[in-house]
Amino acid sequence: MKNILNIYIKRPLLYDLFICAFIITVIEVFNVLSLSITLDSAKSTISDIVNTSISLAGFILAALTIIVTFKDNIAHREQSNPNPKLNDLSGLELIFSSKHYKRIIGVFSWAAVIYISIFLLFSILKLFLSKIPEKFYLDIVLVGILLISFTIFRSLLVLYNVIKLQINSK
Repeated sequence: MKNILNIYIKRPLLYDLFICAFIITVIEVFNVLSLSITLDSAKSTISDIVNTSISLAGFILAALTIIVTFKDNIAHREQSNPNPKLNDLSGLELIFSSKHYKRIIGVFSWAAVIYISIFLLFSILKLFLSKIPEKFYLDIVLVGILLISFTIFRSLLVLYNVIKLQINSK
């Protein structure tokens, strides 16, 4: 399971798009959801997707700022005590000095890029939605919802693992 998650986290957007395409293909081919949505409901849902994505981008940027600030504080503390024992390090200090720090930052950075991209793409898409055939409205809305959900899941997974490491070190 760890290998699958590591592969997934290396190229998250690519795999998210593959999963979205697979889900939409299954829905279209097997007619799983026999729904159709109107232009007004599509625009309303796209507005919700835009608002959610920009809010989550702000959250991710705040989380990145906090992580970088913690890293700077720990680096400053390490300068005052250059040879700490491994047992004396907190969970966060272990993370910041490990090879996983770059991956954690990468996951959060990609999440911010994905959310900002969703914001821009769906804001523009909303303007031209009336030019798109109605049969694609549900697909467009599902892609937005799925991309936001997958990115939240990935970020929470990383946060959970950081918290787990911190708890295990105490």
